[in-house]
Amino acid sequence: MVEGRHQIGSYDAPVPVVNPLDIVTASGWRGRLARMERDLRMKEWEAFQLGNDEWFVLGAVYDAKLVGLVMVIAVHEDTGRILRWIDKVPSTRVSVARGLQGTASTGGGRAGRLTITNSVTDGRVTVDGHHRGHGDLPPLRLSGVGDCTVGVAHHLAVCHPFGAGRILYTNKCLMPFRGELRIASEVVTFADDRSFMILDDHHGEYPSPLVYDWVTGASRQGDGSLLGFNLTNNQVRYPEVYNENVVWVDGKLHRLPAVQFDRPDGVLGPWRVADAAGTVDVTFTPTVESSLHVGPRHSLAEYHAPYGRFAGHITAAGRPVSVDGLFGMGEKKRIRI
Repeated sequence: MVEGRHQIGSYDAPVPVVNPLDIVTASGWRGRLARMERDLRMKEWEAFQLGNDEWFVLGAVYDAKLVGLVMVIAVHEDTGRILRWIDKVPSTRVSVARGLQGTASTGGGRAGRLTITNSVTDGRVTVDGHHRGHGDLPPLRLSGVGDCTVGVAHHLAVCHPFGAGRILYTNKCLMPFRGELRIASEVVTFADDRSFMILDDHHGEYPSPLVYDWVTGASRQGDGSLLGFNLTNNQVRYPEVYNENVVWVDGKLHRLPAVQFDRPDGVLGPWRVADAAGTVDVTFTPTVESSLHVGPRHSLAEYHAPYGRFAGHITAAGRPVSVDGLFGMGEKKRIRI
């Protein structure tokens, strides 16, 4: 936001200060009321997906304004074992950073806390989480650092229009990661030459209901290089111009066209994600179910987020790149709260 106007477009670095509510220029109580109303519309989260050759981990600090979610979900790729540390807390117990230098997103309750500390100018994103567990759910400890040094990692930051003066700001970045996951006495090591992390910083004044489809997957290749992608079909206007679709190959970022999602056999059947020209032709086959719903018959929130494997190709710089065997996740989301 500059002088009361959103700077619509796509950028190769994160915006230093995310200030979408500065569109409200009224002063006094009218300005405060307008900011409060628009802030309640804003869905904000800082999330990450990280993994190695065996495990895939999702973490998020999510502020839906009426409720907060703090989660770490770990999936063992070959066996389908899934562990879900998820706390629903009052929105006042989560804080999502608006800007990624010298900031932190954090949230939690009595059982645990997740903190993502941002120092992107210095080339670091730090993850620190713990949870005491309960019942059959073992205790959790997660810590590590993503390397987003210039030249090592490449950002896609977008400010895209929903219409009526509302926007989506998001920043995606694939980077090397090193760290450790402790599940009770079990230790999973994320070595920096075999592990990855995708940062997902997200602030959107979505229409109601919020609706979108999304898939992401990543890996370290045999030579240690990073391969990953982000594919979304959301409510942004003019998706053939404004979208967040991207593939990272051999240390470079490549923009992709608008895509459509097709699920002929439902959420737990194969998902086909493709564009009109065949640049993207990817099939996601869920192997591990995960969902979170709110309200009678999912009336307030219907959220499907299965994990599984990808097949197909994405063309980057004129060369088809295979995504066969990559592990990742998808989302089908419809939210009214």
